[in-house]
Amino acid sequence: MNPKSNNFSISSFPMGPHLRQWFSISQSDYRGFDNTAPTAEDLACFSEKFLVSLEERSPQNENHFVDILEELVGMNVPLLAVKFVDSYPSLFPHDDFRAQLHYGNAAMLVGDLARAESAFVTAQRLIPEEPAPYVNLVQIYAHDNLLAKAREWCLAGLDADCENSRLWEFAAWLEQTENPTNTNQNVGKKILDLAKQKNSWTGTSLAFDLMNPEDAISKAHALEAFWNSGVRDTKFLIEYTAVLGVAGHYDKIPAIVWHTQKGEKPSWQLLLHLAQANLGLSRDDDALEALDKASKCNDLPDDARSVIATLRAEIPAPSQPLH
Repeated sequence: MNPKSNNFSISSFPMGPHLRQWFSISQSDYRGFDNTAPTAEDLACFSEKFLVSLEERSPQNENHFVDILEELVGMNVPLLAVKFVDSYPSLFPHDDFRAQLHYGNAAMLVGDLARAESAFVTAQRLIPEEPAPYVNLVQIYAHDNLLAKAREWCLAGLDADCENSRLWEFAAWLEQTENPTNTNQNVGKKILDLAKQKNSWTGTSLAFDLMNPEDAISKAHALEAFWNSGVRDTKFLIEYTAVLGVAGHYDKIPAIVWHTQKGEKPSWQLLLHLAQANLGLSRDDDALEALDKASKCNDLPDDARSVIATLRAEIPAPSQPLH
């Protein structure tokens, strides 16, 4: 045993609730919340203790097994996840989507593509509408240069989820790889044809980016058709308002964001786009109101806070009345 592991406390390593239960760590004893960036040495000690624990205990049931497997994959310790599965083969629930998906992810990360392929194929069979197995299978077949199989699974995945951005990226990559002389213009036209077949705004957006990334007006016009047809999901609205802003169609953005306010709270991205549109329309007070709302969003990242500060600085202070 590594002598350095004698100074390692398992309760200080960041882990999920099921692994804490696995190691019999009480809530009051757990210190992992304070260790957001464990060292390589910490990870090695944790791995050592986890491997020893496999000989001393076993999961309570299949659900407990899958919960621990999910946490190991989420902690980015795929080798431990694979060893965990190998240690308790009788507990692995072969008809459980979550188990197959996480096992496939772990196997793919350690480079065992045969195991990963088998797990993802099973996961897809269990829940055909879930896009993750398709994405991972396309990656595996692309890695092995099995382009026909990659395309087959890519198209099947887009049938299951026509707005999956990763699958559209793969579709474009396959068009380029299978026809190396293709220009971005040609690839974009192929993707646009496919997007029309799938009725996908994501594919349409990518197609216009490939054909002419400088032509925001044409892209905005193409996305407007989806807005008019009733598409209202947040990702689309963020993309659509961003393109409208680049195209200079500021006047259309407030109505779109206002429409979302009737149903649910707008995302910080939409509020930023609204603020930028109001600045473009010289509506400084409305811009400040949108920035105030965006700054209160709980999921606002630090770089967005910097953008908000920059936009605030662009708004002149109101003039003082004369006395």
